[in-house]
Amino acid sequence: MIASTSAVARIALRPAARPIARVAIAHFSSSSSARSTPPPPPAGKGKAPARPASSLKAGTAMPGLNVFKDGADPVALADEEYPAWLWTLLEEPKGAAEGEFDFIAERRKIRQSNRTKIKASNYLKTT
Repeated sequence: MIASTSAVARIALRPAARPIARVAIAHFSSSSSARSTPPPPPAGKGKAPARPASSLKAGTAMPGLNVFKDGADPVALADEEYPAWLWTLLEEPKGAAEGEFDFIAERRKIRQSNRTKIKASNYLKTT
């Protein structure tokens, strides 16, 4: 028992195999002077993509969407009152262009690989 405790103490007191790396500190600027000119408009036809028509008219009550105990059901607003980014949620996500690295597809592959490894590991633990 004494020999094993001294072995543990030796391992704990042993210097690290590699020196501890220094952490780089990034400095960020919150001023807008870094970019004095606005970005150029995207090259295209000049027309904004057409927004889909709303499924509800303005002022229509939406029963069942209230999440508060004593709250009233929300009421639909006019399409112009919603932010522009809301309408982009209906679009399909864009993948990588031809010749570019597709991070989303790679992440899916890695996740699937990890799931397979976990399932195999769990199976080996049960047998």
